[in-house]
Amino acid sequence: MELQISIDEKAQNFLSKKGNMMTISSICLESCCVPIHEVVIQYTKPEKLQMFKEIKLGNISLFIDKKLEFKDRVIKLKHSGFGPFQTIQVDGLTRF
Repeated sequence: MELQISIDEKAQNFLSKKGNMMTISSICLESCCVPIHEVVIQYTKPEKLQMFKEIKLGNISLFIDKKLEFKDRVIKLKHSGFGPFQTIQVDGLTRF
């Protein structure tokens, strides 16, 4: 079953300013008690393409880390922030 992408208009406009490309990957931060898994967003193509699934949304290319799992196989992308603090928020990640 394919991943479904839900993206708001502000996020689409922001991505077009960033070159119509976004990589969503994971990072594991080791802490003293429990490892913390977080999402990393970059506005470039990943170095190891074989580790990612490419999804095209019109002229936008999304590269999704194959290790990430999403609730009901839906990724929600939303614009957040303002000025120099703008970014894309990724919702729907399965944490446990």
